[in-house]
Amino acid sequence: MNANPFFGLFAVWIGWAGGFLLLYGLQATGCRAGWDGDMIGPISVLRLLLVAATAGVVLVLLALWRKAGREGPASSLARIAGLANGAAILATLCFAGVLWLRMCT
Repeated sequence: MNANPFFGLFAVWIGWAGGFLLLYGLQATGCRAGWDGDMIGPISVLRLLLVAATAGVVLVLLALWRKAGREGPASSLARIAGLANGAAILATLCFAGVLWLRMCT
C-alpha cells in the first residue's frame, strides 16, 4: 500500500488543532452554561470534562503518531515527520492548564 508521505508529516498537527478547537469550544460552552459552578466533590463539572477531553485528545494524538510512523518507507521525510509529530505531542503540554487555571472569568 502506497501511503501519502504528507499524512505522516501533518497527521498529528491536524489532530492537535482539532483537539485545541474541541477544548476551547468546550470551555466556552461550559462557561456560558455555568458548568464551572456545578461541583462533583471538590472539582467542577467543567474542569472534569476538560481533563477528560484533554486525556482523550492526547490518546488520539499518540495513536495518530504511531500510525503515521508506520506509513511509508523509512526516508528523510519520514524522519522529519517523526520529529514534527513529536513536537506536536510536546505541544499538548499547553493543554495542561485545564488542571490549575481559572476556567471562567
